[in-house]
Amino acid sequence: MKLSLDTPSCLYWNALDTGSDLIWATCRPCDSCSGQTSMFDPLQSSTYKSQSCSASSCMELDRHGCTINQFCRFRQGILATKTLVFDDVAGTIELPEIVFGCLHNEGAPNPGLVGLGGGPLSLVNQIGSFIDKKFAYCLPPYSNENNSMGQLKFGKFTDFSGKEEVQETPMAPGGSQGTYYVFNLTDMYDLVVHRRQNSWEMPDQSS
Repeated sequence: MKLSLDTPSCLYWNALDTGSDLIWATCRPCDSCSGQTSMFDPLQSSTYKSQSCSASSCMELDRHGCTINQFCRFRQGILATKTLVFDDVAGTIELPEIVFGCLHNEGAPNPGLVGLGGGPLSLVNQIGSFIDKKFAYCLPPYSNENNSMGQLKFGKFTDFSGKEEVQETPMAPGGSQGTYYVFNLTDMYDLVVHRRQNSWEMPDQSS
């Protein structure tokens, strides 16, 4: 998804992950980020603020440390806050002081990630009061012959429509699984048939 960080607004591509909590972005300076141009620059931000080691958000991280300046460190980055900008049907909405990680190392396959998990630092919980802690993600058809893209919606208006029948599967909190969601499996028959119809066979190499 494209995420707009800070004001003035600037769009960045980010991967979605329902199994992660933290929002993070690749930030400047990053000497090891060869060929990567889409990076967030804290020095150009009007709302960026590094979080201290004693901040409650820092304590929410499974693993964290302190820099020499007593800022909260995770992996090869710094925990901070900034303004997130969303486009809504009513216009542009700015959400201040959203906690995110500023990564200064090319150690990840994506330039950024949006955690949608159940933990306190996930995007869903940080903006929970604004979206009633509701979101829905529509996946393209299995065959995806039209190269269609998925859709992500927040809040109460999360209904999807399309030319084909839209099938819904609720995601339940994982309970003992912590930040993860679980699916309540009720039937496997349709899934098995669908996989068989879209399966492929290895060529016969016996001859």
